[in-house]
Amino acid sequence: MSQVQCSRCGSTRDGLERPPLPGDAGRLVHERTCRGCWDEWLKTQVILINEKRLSPVDPEHYRALLREMTTFLNLET
Repeated sequence: MSQVQCSRCGSTRDGLERPPLPGDAGRLVHERTCRGCWDEWLKTQVILINEKRLSPVDPEHYRALLREMTTFLNLET
């Protein structure tokens, strides 16, 4: 596992073993997010899915979750 400079917390910490999502989004998370912040996002994602009644298999809902994730993890480029 490699060290990353996390875009959310600013610390240099252990990153993820592999991209957690396909495509550019997964690559970006893998390169710029530490394990701790990713775990926090997963908890937040569950809350969002439940509160907003989102279905990750619905393309529109998936895009909404990606936007929320990008903001939460401070991945805007």
